[in-house]
Amino acid sequence: MRPWSFASWLRLRCPACGGDSFRAGYFRTAASCALCGQVFQRESGFYAGAIYPFYAGAVVLGGLTLLAVRLGLGLGFEASLSCAAGGVLLASPWLFWYSRLGFLHTDHRFFGEER
Repeated sequence: MRPWSFASWLRLRCPACGGDSFRAGYFRTAASCALCGQVFQRESGFYAGAIYPFYAGAVVLGGLTLLAVRLGLGLGFEASLSCAAGGVLLASPWLFWYSRLGFLHTDHRFFGEER
């Protein structure tokens, strides 16, 4: 079993062992880790705060995409805004998983509870 690392977060792996995947499909979280038994689906409301990093990631990604398309391709504001909205829409599954898994990694790292 591998210890926690930043790479396990980037690969969407279990915070306890880094072995099994956190996701079970688009916008679905696996119930638990098949290797160590770490529970991913917590009590109701545990992931409610993950809305904030999701929103922040969407704003940063959308803003950077808007600037890159506007300055790089020279498109108008409306076309650049449409490209940015499309980019955020395409990236939203990853933003969803990373914000939720960030909460779970933080809980495991600082509170160390094996649930």
